[in-house]
Formats: sequence, structure tokens, C-alpha cells
Amino acid sequence: MKPFLSACTLAAFLALFLSAPAAAFRKEAEAAKDCSECHKLTKEEAGKILGKVADNVVAVTPGPFPGIWEVDVARSGKIYPIYMDYSLRYLFNGQFIRLSDMANLTGQRYTDINRVDVASIPVKDAIRIGNPAAKKTVIVLSDPTCPYCVKLHREIKKAAAKDAGVAFLVMPYPRNPNDKATHRKCQAVVCAKSEKMLDDAFAGKEVPAPTCKTDAVDETIRLAERLKVQGTPTMILPDGRMVSGSMEADALLALLR
Repeated sequence: MKPFLSACTLAAFLALFLSAPAAAFRKEAEAAKDCSECHKLTKEEAGKILGKVADNVVAVTPGPFPGIWEVDVARSGKIYPIYMDYSLRYLFNGQFIRLSDMANLTGQRYTDINRVDVASIPVKDAIRIGNPAAKKTVIVLSDPTCPYCVKLHREIKKAAAKDAGVAFLVMPYPRNPNDKATHRKCQAVVCAKSEKMLDDAFAGKEVPAPTCKTDAVDETIRLAERLKVQGTPTMILPDGRMVSGSMEADALLALLR
């Protein structure tokens, strides 16, 4: 996830609000754990406090541990969680990691609050990998020339082989819209609607010229722009969560349980 606040803006904010020593924060945060029911923070109040650094507060919820508020802030079509302590004097813009299992709580929250409407995604030109009768389908926006996409492609093949209840709908597109060679390769795969040709493309092999005229690849590029996709590969899970980057088959299947 990209940081919400620039370093300069955050520094100015900290200089304005964080005049107390670090020891005071530890004391306040620990005391707040004993009286969390007494503390309230509305969106309007958070908006006033964060007026210098955030224009639109979407929601305020309890943070990942006592003494912390999570303030969800909208920017450029995405929602980002940032944090304030119960004293309302301290702002934290970063990621909380749970040490017991190294789970990125901030990353999980970002994914959860930025779900997309899966039904609004046109998949008629996607190439299916896996059982045609699978009840769970994962949409994959992927570039056959992207190294991480190539890795993920191998893993989704493994995942589909391991679990017949899961299938993948791959929508090939160039991460660089001006890359004509990759655009042509993606268009050839879409025209053929062939899993083998898709595999060849991700294996770096030459594929035949496109055999049809279609704007499906351009539509996928526009879809990625609409969804604010920040990199390839990006998967859209059945519940609307968007997950970027490569991962192993078992980890991917675990997301679908």
C-alpha cells in the first residue's frame, strides 16, 4: 500500500501536534486501555483534527489494539487507514504487523475496505484456468511480460490443479499501455481464447498474430484504470478483495477459504 501522507506533510503535522515527549505517549496509550469505553471520536471530529492533512474522513473505527483509533481517509478513489491515539494528539501513518504470525493488519484492512463490485467486471473475453464448474472464480489482471505475473501464472495453475472448486479468469493486458508488442500478444491470446496460447505467452514463447479485431485488451486497460490497479499482477477475489503481487498456490487457496 502506498503511504497516504507525504514525508513533508507528515513532518509538518507531527511538529504541530506532537509536542509532548515520547514517554507521554506511552503513558497515555497505556492509560487509555483501561477506559476505552469512555472515549468517542466521530468522523466530523476526526475531520477537524486532520483538516491539515486529510480532506475526506470516511469512517472512524477502533484500531487493531486498545488505545488506537483507525481513521479511514479517502484519496484518489482509494481508502487508506491511518491511526490516532485516544488522546487525539498523536497520528501514525504506517503498517501494524502482528508478531505472532507476521500478519500485516494494516494491509488486510486496506484490502477489506477497498473491495470492488465483482459483478461489474466484464469477463467474457477472459481465459479460464481450472474446472469449468468451479464455484469460486478469481479474476486475474496480468501482463505476460511481467516477471511477477509469470510467477503467479505458474502458481494459479498449481492452485487450480489442487482444488477443483477454484478457477481463474485471466485477463491479459500490458501494464504499459504504450507497449505495442505486448498489446499484440495479449490480443492474440484473447482472440484464440486458448489456455495453451496463454501458457505460451507467459512462458515467453512467440505466439501467432491476432486472428480477430477486438478492443478487449483496451477495455481491460480501462478497467485497471477504473479500479485504480496499482501494479501487476492483480487478483480480484470472489468477495471483491483486490490482491496485488505473486504468491504461492497454497497461500492463494488460503485466501479463498
